[in-house]
Amino acid sequence: MTNVDQKAESVAHDLMQLTDQAKVYAARMRLLNTLDQADALEATREIAANLIGAEEVAIFKLDKKRSVLWLYWSFGIDPNRHAVLEVEREPRLAEVLAGKTIFRGDNGDAGLLSITDPANALIPIIVDGVTSAVLVLFRLVPHKSEFEPVDREICEVLSNCAGRAVEPQRV
Repeated sequence: MTNVDQKAESVAHDLMQLTDQAKVYAARMRLLNTLDQADALEATREIAANLIGAEEVAIFKLDKKRSVLWLYWSFGIDPNRHAVLEVEREPRLAEVLAGKTIFRGDNGDAGLLSITDPANALIPIIVDGVTSAVLVLFRLVPHKSEFEPVDREICEVLSNCAGRAVEPQRV
């Protein structure tokens, strides 16, 4: 590899890092500058679709008394098929409710939920240090086969900054 090739590769790498940082910053600022709950939900949809590449998303709100997650909001899925997720029947949800984001394919997992539509990510939405909902990213766009490191960072932003979408009065 010539010196020119090495420099070009270094510049391309630096540009990719700047692009990734800009995506994470854009996601954070979009969520932090939401005007109300409706805007926060729309911001969540925009970030999932435009920055991550998931056009089928749902937010399930936790009902602690019943140990279930009720479908709170969705985009691109059939809400009648995903009205409720029972925590006891979905072993991966315990980890998510404890604050851990889980991605399909990590640790060789074939599926994250027992439902027929494949979930690609389970993201806790944390409000006041407690998981109050779970954002589920279903199918990724066809040309995207897995989550890239920047996608994982954006999911972390969603986890920590999307609280206004589910608990507007507490954020």
